[in-house]
Amino acid sequence: MPALRKNDPLEMLAEQNEHRSWADFGTTKPQHPLLKRYISGYTYSIGCLKEQNAKLITRAYPTVMTQIYFEFHGGLSEIRGQDHGFGKRIKKASWNGPTASQENQNVVIEKRTYIKQGLGDWFDIYQIASEKPSRPIKNLKVDLFPMAIYELFNYSAKELDGEDLQLADLLGQATTSLMLEEMEAANSGKRLIQIVESYFLAHLRNQIKHRQLEVVDFQLADKRNLYWTKTKGFTPPLPKMHESLTQQAKSFNKSGRWLQKRYSEVYGMSFKQIQSNLRFHRAHRELWQTMSTRQPISLTELAYRSGYFDQAHFIKDFKLYTGMTPGQYLKTNFDLQSQYLWYW
Repeated sequence: MPALRKNDPLEMLAEQNEHRSWADFGTTKPQHPLLKRYISGYTYSIGCLKEQNAKLITRAYPTVMTQIYFEFHGGLSEIRGQDHGFGKRIKKASWNGPTASQENQNVVIEKRTYIKQGLGDWFDIYQIASEKPSRPIKNLKVDLFPMAIYELFNYSAKELDGEDLQLADLLGQATTSLMLEEMEAANSGKRLIQIVESYFLAHLRNQIKHRQLEVVDFQLADKRNLYWTKTKGFTPPLPKMHESLTQQAKSFNKSGRWLQKRYSEVYGMSFKQIQSNLRFHRAHRELWQTMSTRQPISLTELAYRSGYFDQAHFIKDFKLYTGMTPGQYLKTNFDLQSQYLWYW
């Protein structure tokens, strides 16, 4: 990591926590209004870990978002689980070799960028044991809305399913190298985000220049929520909680079969998969917020507020996405300080 400037917040944190783990950590929304359609948010962490033992960092859950991970210090953690989307997926196992699921089960996170698309399985992130007294961390996660790959980069999400997609595949090798070089020199999460936004904006404006995208809906006075549309095709919106495919198809004057095919092409998953995942994340977010304040919660009421028809379906989906029932989840995560939730 480059030398820190005088009075830099990271340097102040280091001085205050000389013998402990410390980090500049945060989550934030896009800073530039033109990126709000494509980028859901950022999570960053820069600092130093004093913990040397192997330890569970957190459990990550399937999401309809496309996630870009920037890891600037590799070999510090590993992914454990099947179908997690990190590393190239093995289509067919060799005759005497491991099966595809075994090959993809544990992956050490190296110094590089990863792009994880859409739904997969839940997986655990573990800190790898180390003999060194401390280990630097510098990570950034960019959550893209699921239509971003299709609209910004002209790729069908369905065609990319199972591929080991790299940032250079989207922005080009030369542009990616320049971008990563600037990010290597950054010493704050805010600066990392500024760099990412500058390159994404440059790409977006280039798409407009070449008529791949056009701006629509200038009616809003403050201009902070502009909408972008694909000029060569229709992008279906994210499903509403209680809306059926038939209802949505009727509202757009399309057939259900055509719309289902369009969801697969643009999002890489079905209408039902997207709706189920959005419903789960809404429930999970409220459960976590309630748990963090130590307030009581009715799981039955939470299920209905999140769009489930009954608690049985809520429990079934929650276990599918987390590997635990809501009750087990509450028991496991009640102590919020037991995990380094800021690390990824």
